[in-house]
Amino acid sequence: MKLRRVAPIAVLLALAGCETTNSSDWSGGQGTPFKQAERSCNELLPMVAKEESRRDFFIGCMQALGWTLKPGGSVNL
Repeated sequence: MKLRRVAPIAVLLALAGCETTNSSDWSGGQGTPFKQAERSCNELLPMVAKEESRRDFFIGCMQALGWTLKPGGSVNL
């Protein structure tokens, strides 16, 4: 019974710790708020069949929502 209570908490903590990128690595913001854009692009990533294409897809998705990766910025997928 304790496992049923602990499992959802563990999942939430794990998800809260996930960060694809950092807002300081991006410029923009006239469009979609950063966290919303990041979340939307992350939700679409599983649709990209080739893992090596996911970084470029994520960057393009963020650009479509008003964010440009700064030179030297990192994206961890």
